[in-house]
Amino acid sequence: MRKPSSSRTALCMAVGALTISLAGCGQGEGKAGASTAVAAVSGDEATQNKFNHYTEGFNKLIDDNWGVREKYNDYVEADIPAAQASGDVYFAENISNLEQALAELKEGRALDGGRQAAETDAAVDALVPRIEALLTQWKTLTPYYESKAYRDDNLAKGKAAHTALVTAYENVLQGIQTLDVALSRHLRARDAARIEAYRKSGDTAAYNVLNAMQQADLLSSAVIAGDSPEADRLLPLLIAANTALHETEAATAAGADNKVEYDLISGYIDSMIGDYRDLKQKDSDSDRESIVDNYNRAVGQMNDVELPSLDR
Repeated sequence: MRKPSSSRTALCMAVGALTISLAGCGQGEGKAGASTAVAAVSGDEATQNKFNHYTEGFNKLIDDNWGVREKYNDYVEADIPAAQASGDVYFAENISNLEQALAELKEGRALDGGRQAAETDAAVDALVPRIEALLTQWKTLTPYYESKAYRDDNLAKGKAAHTALVTAYENVLQGIQTLDVALSRHLRARDAARIEAYRKSGDTAAYNVLNAMQQADLLSSAVIAGDSPEADRLLPLLIAANTALHETEAATAAGADNKVEYDLISGYIDSMIGDYRDLKQKDSDSDRESIVDNYNRAVGQMNDVELPSLDR
């Protein structure tokens, strides 16, 4: 099992859903932004569309099956420098997924994001050519491996390309981490503004579900960063937020909008809390990954939650 890392993209590929996928929630919200406070953070419609594209691209890059790190881990396991041409050599790639991620990033970059997007635009500008370089490597080497041409040259082309390919992977992974930081900074600020706006407007259910998700995000990030004191500080806040979400679910009528989502989200967060308590006892990588996995499951359900408009 891979060791945890301070990079949110390194522990577990499903970690891509952390906070980032929250860009997909709130379908009931007004297009131009909700309240003045939220709009000041989120930006105008073009800015929000930009971040939606960036979010889609980012999540494809760190997909738990087809993302860059998963393909890199598969490639490392193939151990090309030590491989024999007489064996079956598996070359890991997913060109279509990487092309889709690249297209999303480019489409987002073409939109005007104003001051809110400056940091993220810079991260995308640095990442795009790195993705293109990795794509070039994949497109060159995929037919070589799929046709088993390596049997004809005793794997010479594959071995010769190894160092450059590893460098291309590492460059993309570093760029993903930089984009992760920039996206998270913007989206957390946006979500904090939304949470406060729902609190002020008296939308208790919307406040409770978003607050629980935010606390879960922060705890997950602290765990991945290896910041135990911060995670310990956040644990009671997450427990309190999820208790409120359980109460919201219980007060929601059977068959009403969001009841099922509230139930599933609070259940996944309960599992996160249990995983964290296990982690405190056993310090296991599997518990760290379970925390992330359960958070990502909660995010998947959060994307189905209908939030009321703040633009009233």
